[in-house]
Order: sequence, then structure tokens, then C-alpha cells
Amino acid sequence: MISLRFTDNNNIRFSDAVAILGEGKARQAFARGVNRTGDKARTVTIRALAKQVGLTQAKVRAFGAIRTIRARPSAAIEYRIESTGSEIPLKEFSARQFGYGVRAKPWGVSRRFDSAFIFAGTPGSGKFVSAGDVFVRTSSASYPIKRMFGPSIPKEIVQDESAEAFQDAAMDLGQRIAHEVRVITKGIVS
Repeated sequence: MISLRFTDNNNIRFSDAVAILGEGKARQAFARGVNRTGDKARTVTIRALAKQVGLTQAKVRAFGAIRTIRARPSAAIEYRIESTGSEIPLKEFSARQFGYGVRAKPWGVSRRFDSAFIFAGTPGSGKFVSAGDVFVRTSSASYPIKRMFGPSIPKEIVQDESAEAFQDAAMDLGQRIAHEVRVITKGIVS
């Protein structure tokens, strides 16, 4: 989970806004500013996350079970992006079987997974073991086998490029709140 929360070290202080607008209007302006900035941050975060893990944005949203909780004037002025998905099956990363094993592109990089397999028998058999999933044997015998996975969206969303993209977008929060205060006061307060 990553979140965007208003703190008093932004350009405009909440206590100053309350003195000018009253608490209800001030909370409304701050919630609008947080939501607008949060929406922009969510967009750039999902875009960066898709590139980071090597999937499309639609697949990132689906496999990551990404949910947005927006700020409300009557509650906490906080914008959260939550993800509850699990590890993504390796088959989603353009997995192809060859004589040596499987090649797939988790994290956007082509990698070899020696001794892994998708098809029963030979690579050319065309008979999936289980709906195209990638497996590897856990012992020298034919069974047991273990399904292989790539990255996990909840882990990836809080690190590397996606976390940086969120933080960069969140830098505009103070300016956005000041804009919302100007809109509510019809330009009287600048």
C-alpha cells in the first residue's frame, strides 16, 4: 500500500485555510487537492509498475487487485492505493517452451528457466500440463511438480520505479491544494 496524506509542511497550512474558509470548506479544498494529485500519482505509478514488472497496465490492475481509496472531507484526508494480489503466474510473461526449458520475460527481461516445461511430453506435443502454466520438477522423478511464478504486484508497487513515480507526482500536492483554495474562494485568497 502506498498513500498520499496532507501534512502541514506543504505550501499552504491547514490552520490558515480554516481561519479563512472555515473548517468544512477547508477540508473540502484539501480533500479535492489530495484526490486530484492522488489520481495523477496513481496513473504514473501504474504506468511505471507495468514497465517494471513487464506486463500491460490492464494486467497489472487485474493481477494486482489494485484498489483506490480516495480522500473525503468528512474522514481522513488521505489517498491510498492498495494491492492485494498474489504472485503472477510465469505463463503471463510470454512463456515459451524450448528443448532446454522455458523462456519468459518477468520484470521485462528475457530469462531462461532450465528444466521448466509447459507441455506434457516434448515441447512440440501441444498438450498443456495445466492451462499453459509453467512447471518445474521438484525431484528427479516425474512427480511432484511445482508451478512457477513471476513478480508480485503488492511487493513491486512499493519499490523501485513505481515508488519513485508516486513520490514525484506527490510533490505537486501543495500547489494543487493552493489551487483548490483559490477555486473555492473564487480567487479572493491566492
